Amino acid sequence: MEFENLDSWIERLRSISASKGVVVLVEGKRDFDKLNKLGIENVYPIKGKKFYDILEELEDSSMVIVLTDLDKQGDKISSKISGMLQREGIPVDNLFRQALKKFEIKHIEDIPVRS
Repeated sequence: MEFENLDSWIERLRSISASKGVVVLVEGKRDFDKLNKLGIENVYPIKGKKFYDILEELEDSSMVIVLTDLDKQGDKISSKISGMLQREGIPVDNLFRQALKKFEIKHIEDIPVRS
């Protein structure tokens, strides 16, 4: 999935997140708040939750978009959660996360909100 610019990335994520069963997984409250300000729906913060509980809560999802930060810790979380979900047969989308590299954004909370 290619995005011309950050605005097209936001619009596409906004559209997909409104779909039934789609969950956007983020690390913490600031990421959750930022995506809500951008109009992204079904955002699920994982901070303070055990991986087993996350898996149980997301088991009925039709797709999980993993949007952890693009740092060492975010890479580790993304890899672990993606593997767990896929082993349970839950489709995982990491393309939105990977596309952020193109826009030089390392932290979800740093995505600019344009009016």
